[in-house]
Amino acid sequence: MFCYQCEQTAKGTGCTKSGVCGKDPDIAGLQDTLIIALKGIAAYTYHARELGARDEQVDAFFAEGLFTTLTNVNFNLESHIKLLLKAGEINLRAMEMLDKAHIERFGQMEPTKVQVGTKEGPGIVVTGHDLLDLYELLKQSEGKGVNVYTHGEMLPAHAYPKLKKFPHLVGNYGTAWQNQKKEFEEFSGAILGTTNCVLIPRDSYKDRMFTCGIADLPGVVHIENRDFTPVIEKALSLPPLQENIGPTTM
Repeated sequence: MFCYQCEQTAKGTGCTKSGVCGKDPDIAGLQDTLIIALKGIAAYTYHARELGARDEQVDAFFAEGLFTTLTNVNFNLESHIKLLLKAGEINLRAMEMLDKAHIERFGQMEPTKVQVGTKEGPGIVVTGHDLLDLYELLKQSEGKGVNVYTHGEMLPAHAYPKLKKFPHLVGNYGTAWQNQKKEFEEFSGAILGTTNCVLIPRDSYKDRMFTCGIADLPGVVHIENRDFTPVIEKALSLPPLQENIGPTTM
């Protein structure tokens, strides 16, 4: 175990065999697992709230779960196991809430062919998970001669009717989030990072990368209130992308 969550921590660094408070390694491990579960639930809940969705049971579980992990609150193994099982139920509930919110806003997902690679002309690549950010960018860039590409976890956006109706959402560029540094360096257009799965950028493309919402990176312009004018202007000021069409993927 390794626990350093409170002022009682051994030698001011961390408890490694048992907690000064009395916590044993099993309790410490279960509490760490609970924190990880809460992080996942928070991500789904954040996106859902941005779309106007709320769930009182999900909201209440954050207080219950976090309070349980505080020092000198709960040392009972069985109750921790029960709480982790409940975390699984709440996680599913949060995912269902987000899925419903996505469908209500963007329509029911449908099988869609997506072109990979790049088309000739100015471009913006969008990474992350926030479909509302992508939607607002597509609205604001419509008719301005800028092609928009998804990256990584944003790929499923192409399956939503109210997103794929925009003709300048032309395809998907690159692969997974962990390959950003190489792929964004090779992408000559503007880059927008939404929510999680952003990496600290290389200097070679930092000046053409932007973040929005909860995502924020040092030395990168942060977009406020979903006004993507700076992203669009940057894309139009950069050399156009070259035609590099790959195979069609589903």
